[in-house]
Amino acid sequence: MFTGLMVGVSGIRGVVGEGMTPEVAMLWSGGFGTWVKGGKVVIGRDPRPSGEMINFAVKAGLCAAGCDVDDVGVVPTPEAALAVERRNANGGIIITASHNPQQWNALKFVRPDGRMLTLQDFKELEYIVTEGPLRSVGWDKLGTVYDWDGADYMYLSSVTGMGILNLERIKSKRFKVAIDCVNGAGSKIYPELLEAFGCDVYPIHSDGSGIFPHPPEPKPENLGDLCELVVREHCNIGFAVDPDGDRLVTVDEKGVPVGEELTLALAIQAILEYKQGPVVINSLTSQVIEDVAQKFGVECHRTRVGEANVAAGMKEFNAVAGGEGNGGIIYPELHLVRDGGVGMAILLNYLSSSKKQVSELKSAIPEYKMLKVSYPLKSSDPEDIIRYLSRCYPYDQSSLIDGLRISYEDGWIQTRPSNTEPIMRVFSEFKTEERASEMMKDLLENINKSVGDDRFQLE
Repeated sequence: MFTGLMVGVSGIRGVVGEGMTPEVAMLWSGGFGTWVKGGKVVIGRDPRPSGEMINFAVKAGLCAAGCDVDDVGVVPTPEAALAVERRNANGGIIITASHNPQQWNALKFVRPDGRMLTLQDFKELEYIVTEGPLRSVGWDKLGTVYDWDGADYMYLSSVTGMGILNLERIKSKRFKVAIDCVNGAGSKIYPELLEAFGCDVYPIHSDGSGIFPHPPEPKPENLGDLCELVVREHCNIGFAVDPDGDRLVTVDEKGVPVGEELTLALAIQAILEYKQGPVVINSLTSQVIEDVAQKFGVECHRTRVGEANVAAGMKEFNAVAGGEGNGGIIYPELHLVRDGGVGMAILLNYLSSSKKQVSELKSAIPEYKMLKVSYPLKSSDPEDIIRYLSRCYPYDQSSLIDGLRISYEDGWIQTRPSNTEPIMRVFSEFKTEERASEMMKDLLENINKSVGDDRFQLE
């Protein structure tokens, strides 16, 4: 129905002018206004150039459904999500394509409690959009738009006020911190947050223009400028976020990227030193998180991939920490949303309580080697592949929570159908690259057998 538009639990996204158009944004916003039955809706966005156009369409759709709009402007996703909760809104829409390239934009939908929509929530919204009817009010009941400028203060005071933090101790360290906001939504608020912690801040790519100076995903290969800045200015730590500021990656004092998985591991270890309790991660997050949880004698639960699924699992298990291996740190004391600023605060607090540098803290955590490949489905049914594979591996080591995952003492393998492409995503993580490669080859061979050809060979 929506050509060129990717539709799923994380929202809707597409290339601007193709899948993502003002008409599409207005339709889905009107559907969301129907789903929340009117009332107040918070909207925020990242600064990419198409954002203002989509913003007007979203406001139109919401006002037509009788929703009053609190527009918080250009802010990180976690800040907008927190505003939904603190403003007692019926929901929120965040206009951001996150780590997608410049030509993309998207709508993320937020529940009244500040969490992203669950799968069931999204199915309800999608049904309203595709089947109708949309809520439509008369001229005298149309919603009104209010530009709320209190979001930054709300966010800064909330993060700096978290109970886990020793604010005075952090300030006393006068940390030198470099930060790369990829000219995204965190360009203003995250340097301000670091200054609130008494840091000497060295920002790079933080002009808020929405024009990405390098590929926007905060992967090590995209952080060369930040690494050089850390070394040049003798910084204690470097931080990098994605365009909407919900994912965090660190760089150690030597200018070496810590990586997404180990950044999450360090944050969870810092939280567990403060308070012990269950941890929740998604099915593809590194084994290192389970090792950290085991060190503190707490349970580690896995969910399906997706922030909403992890948040729901954290609520179910009353978790004290959680997240996703892409650098998405979730700390429930504040809210059940991936939050780059919260991650920075927790890591600075951890650094302030330790006599060790970031590189030493990192080296004390086990490291694994993860391999990832994309297996072309062609006309094959992914469910048939999963059923076949489930007979190839020990039942007591297998999980069907998200595709098929097989656990071993020294690692795991997993395959699951992509939500956005006609492929199977295949993963292998073990303590050595040789073992990861061996198990990846075994899994791929079994997938080849299930489809009856050798369409994929690991080089």
